[in-house]
Amino acid sequence: MALGKTLIIGGIIIIGLGASAGGTFVAMKFLAPNKLTVAAVKPKIIPPKPIYFAQIPDVVVSIPQDTGDPASSFVQFAVQFSSYDQKAVSSFDQLQPIIKAEIINLLMNETGKSLADPASRLDLQTACLGIANTVLDRSANYSPPNPFTAAYITNLVVQD
Repeated sequence: MALGKTLIIGGIIIIGLGASAGGTFVAMKFLAPNKLTVAAVKPKIIPPKPIYFAQIPDVVVSIPQDTGDPASSFVQFAVQFSSYDQKAVSSFDQLQPIIKAEIINLLMNETGKSLADPASRLDLQTACLGIANTVLDRSANYSPPNPFTAAYITNLVVQD
């Protein structure tokens, strides 16, 4: 009788192990994600947009050293503008004399002392970006507006 019970218990254990192995196989086969699902979730790599630059080369303007003084100092100034739109650079090249004149007017309102302040340089950079975008928007009816995203001062020398 003990042998019969041992065989019955052994048979039950073998059937249980077989069922669990079979269940694992079925779960792996039918519940595992298929290749289409994994490929659909994989993020697509978007190439970076190229950046295009337009520049106002060195301009030299006479400025006063301090407010109320005669214009006895000189400032040499150059700025570059960046855009993701190549057409903006073409429009910029055509309208460069207008943009350059506006920047010269802006510089003529500065003083040597004000240009020595780092905060005023940031204001000058922001003002130049505004000038370039405004001229393109106004003179070329540029769409979408404000094609330039940043301005970079590439040369700023104040000489007494």
